[in-house]
Amino acid sequence: MNRIHKHVVHYLRVRHFWQFLIRAAFGAVVSAAAAYFNLPDWIYWAVAGLLALDFLIGGLARPSVYYRVTRYVLREEVLIVRTGFFRISLKMIPIRRIQGAVLSTGPVSRRYDLANLTVKTASTVFHMPPLKTCEAERLKLEIIEMVKGEQTDV
Repeated sequence: MNRIHKHVVHYLRVRHFWQFLIRAAFGAVVSAAAAYFNLPDWIYWAVAGLLALDFLIGGLARPSVYYRVTRYVLREEVLIVRTGFFRISLKMIPIRRIQGAVLSTGPVSRRYDLANLTVKTASTVFHMPPLKTCEAERLKLEIIEMVKGEQTDV
């Protein structure tokens, strides 16, 4: 199985940082409301503790673990993605069920030359882990070529 690129760790950390800023702003509003209404001091400590826990787990630990446990492979009849640390998830998408593949990038992912590949079937939309842009384009073209050549009975 193929590993995802090491830049995914940095990408996930930067993306989490921007989400963390939003959560920190919300925490500041909660703390200001607690000060305004003379609520107990444990509210400040709870907000600070939750923000610290979010930063440590979501910003530092999770991206590294995600990089180590996420794998994918494209075979002749199926696309397989394996993720998870405690609860391992193995998703298998039959090539004949795929109806389309969409490649997208955002400002943060472009900074690290990464792209998000989304594979669509009739019943679901499946998001691949972030991949290098050239690898994601190659994988998208391979999927499209395999889907074109697939004969279905539907």
